[in-house]
Amino acid sequence: MPSRVRWGAAAMAVAATLVLWTPPAPWAHAQFFGMSEGQEIQIGRQVETEVASKPGFVADPGLTKYVTGLGLRLARVSERPTLPWTYHIVRDKSVNAFAAPGGFLFVDQGLLGFVKSEDELGFVLGHETTHVAHRHAVDLAQRDMALQFGAVLLTQFVFGGSLAAYQISQLARGLIDAKYSRDKEFEADHYGVIYARKAGFNPVASLGFFERLAALDKSQPGLTNAFESHPDTPDRIKALREQLHALGYQVAAPADAPPLPAWGAPTGPARATAAPSRPVPPDR
Repeated sequence: MPSRVRWGAAAMAVAATLVLWTPPAPWAHAQFFGMSEGQEIQIGRQVETEVASKPGFVADPGLTKYVTGLGLRLARVSERPTLPWTYHIVRDKSVNAFAAPGGFLFVDQGLLGFVKSEDELGFVLGHETTHVAHRHAVDLAQRDMALQFGAVLLTQFVFGGSLAAYQISQLARGLIDAKYSRDKEFEADHYGVIYARKAGFNPVASLGFFERLAALDKSQPGLTNAFESHPDTPDRIKALREQLHALGYQVAAPADAPPLPAWGAPTGPARATAAPSRPVPPDR
């Protein structure tokens, strides 16, 4: 085998291995073999197309504009403010929201009927913004692509190749119901608080949201599946209480709260008291 061919085959094997196994690294450091921003947006737009087809979007321009306005406040204080952030309300009664690569956020109709204030909705949108800004959604896409199509095809895509339309569609459908790891959910909660605070929301509202969510899950199991998947809601409440207490908010820190991770150190001064919650327009 000519030396150039041997070298090319070896390079492809190494690239495929690195795509499947990326050592833990801070979210802010770009992965050498990571998906480009353009590819990320391409996949996000396909998720948008799939959700528009089924179950579809709520045809309420005023309510969509309202959610978009709140979402953009959070996107602007994130680490990726220049993405084409796009927001939709999904025709689904579940208490749910999810994010797709490239800055596409989807809020189920049921969530808007569940939250009690803009501050609660701001925290949820901040949570989902984190999944995009910290490339959690990209990690999911790369994992699912490797599982569905194999490391070689993923490597070719990352290095400028293209996927067939049916492959992009299949990947997008898989991302709609994909679940994040326990650590990434904790990270999204943590930065949901930080983004909400920077954008002018009261992050203490996150506690009321999760406490009611836990009660709802007991009375109507399955309705809150997106937020109940992992970690358990009581653990998330404990972590949030610890974070808010460390930031100076007047909340009781649980004695058995889990320690803050390395990325969970307090940043900047906190408001001394909780700001009044603002109501959310009624769900239509």
